Amino acid sequence: MIIFLIPLRLSAQFEGGVPGMAPMMPVPGYIFFGNGDTLFGSLKWSLKYDENNPVEIKFTSKDGSTKVYTASDIRGFGNNVSGLNENYVSLPSMKKGVPVFMNRLMGGRVAVYLNRSSMGMSSSTTVERSRIDGIGFFFVPGEGLTIGPSYHTDIKVINSRSRYSSYFVSKDYGAVVKVDKDNYETEFKTLFEDCQAVTDELNKNPDLGKFKNFMILAEVYNRLCGFK
Repeated sequence: MIIFLIPLRLSAQFEGGVPGMAPMMPVPGYIFFGNGDTLFGSLKWSLKYDENNPVEIKFTSKDGSTKVYTASDIRGFGNNVSGLNENYVSLPSMKKGVPVFMNRLMGGRVAVYLNRSSMGMSSSTTVERSRIDGIGFFFVPGEGLTIGPSYHTDIKVINSRSRYSSYFVSKDYGAVVKVDKDNYETEFKTLFEDCQAVTDELNKNPDLGKFKNFMILAEVYNRLCGFK
C-alpha cells in the first residue's frame, strides 16, 4: 500500500489548538487522491466516526462546488484548526479494518497517528524533562528538539504530540499497531533497534528510551535513519 506523504515540516506549523479536534465550521484545507492530485479549498467534518476516527468530510473547492468524500474515496485530507495544520490519511481501522481517516502526527519510516480515544487521558508534558544532549540531536525544555545542523521542532509541537497515553504506529508502511506504555518494551525493538545511530543515542542517554520520550525518539529515528 502506498501512502501519500506530506512533508514533515507541515506538521510543525503550529501556533495553538489541540490535535484531532473537529472543526465546527468550514476551515481552510485540502484533499489528496491516490494518483497524487491535490485540491485546495475548505472543508468541514461530517461528524461521522468509526472506532472514534472520522470517516467523512464535506469539501468545497475554490470554484464553489461542494462534495462529500469518505475515507474510501480519497487518500486523505488536511485542515487548519486554531493554527494547527493537520494531515489525515485513509487507513484500515484497528478492529474492523474499515477505511477511516487517522491524524498523522509524524511521517517517516516510523509513522505515528493520533489515537483519538486516548485524548486527554494522559499527559507526559506534566513530567518535567531535563535537557538531553545527544550525538546527533539535542532537546531543550522550553525550546524544542534540534536534529543535525538545521532541523528544529518547536516545543509547542512536541507538547501537542506528547500528551497521549497511546498511539497508532506503522513501521515502513506496514500494519498499524497500537503502542502504549504496557507494550512499549516489546514494540520498541521492532521500531527502533535497526538503526545504529539510535542505538548510539540510547547508549549515551538511556532515558530517551522511556515511553514519555516516544515522540522525541521517533522523530530522532526518522531524521537520523531516513527513509528506505
